[in-house]
Amino acid sequence: MTRPARTIPGWTVLLLLLLSLAAGAQEAAAPAQTPATPSAAAVQTELRLERRLLSLDLVSYNEVRERERRAMLRVTDVLGRLDQAMASDSMSLGALESLRDELAVAREAAHTAELRLHGQLDKLEERLRRIALLEGDSGGGAAPPRSDAVTGRWRVTILPQGFAATYNLRLNGTVVTGSYQVDGGTSGSFRGSFVNGGLRLERIDSRGGFDSTWEGTVGNNRIDGTWNTNELVTGQPNRGNWTAVRESGR
Repeated sequence: MTRPARTIPGWTVLLLLLLSLAAGAQEAAAPAQTPATPSAAAVQTELRLERRLLSLDLVSYNEVRERERRAMLRVTDVLGRLDQAMASDSMSLGALESLRDELAVAREAAHTAELRLHGQLDKLEERLRRIALLEGDSGGGAAPPRSDAVTGRWRVTILPQGFAATYNLRLNGTVVTGSYQVDGGTSGSFRGSFVNGGLRLERIDSRGGFDSTWEGTVGNNRIDGTWNTNELVTGQPNRGNWTAVRESGR
């Protein structure tokens, strides 16, 4: 004999329904969770910290830049002594081998210094990006950007060759980037710095790589300076002067 199926009393069903409705009402009444955002005070604190760190980065840059400058001067000195030895009638195999070894060591040291300088420039760029983002979060980016002494298109004369070129430069803090096109000739990019009115650029040829250094003084939409190559090119000048006039700003 089978037992009849048990049924749930109607009052129990009603109680379960009321409890379910009450739970739903509590969930609907609970405030929605919103992701926390940093306060303006926290953003300003972080911004001040980044600016202090930027000052330390600039000090480090100057130290690395000075080491790189000395290393490049060492290469130039060895090349100069090599030129003198080649022009002498008393040039010997031993002297040539010694100078070649010295040149290799000097160039290796210059290469290491150059890599460290590029690393420092990358660090400065990243620091400036963070500062720009924080300034935007704090509302500091509402003001229109001010023009600077470097950013823009420049018409350039290169001496002693008399070449003409167009340089497009952009300044971000103290870091300079850009590109160049020599009329009817080579093209490539720039990396460098602008500190206290002094501009220093390293030119990277699109085919030959880093080939020369350009330094100048910027003022009144004009640049006057000197350039020198980092390689000895037979029959070609390896240093000279250059002038530039700004054709447009940003």
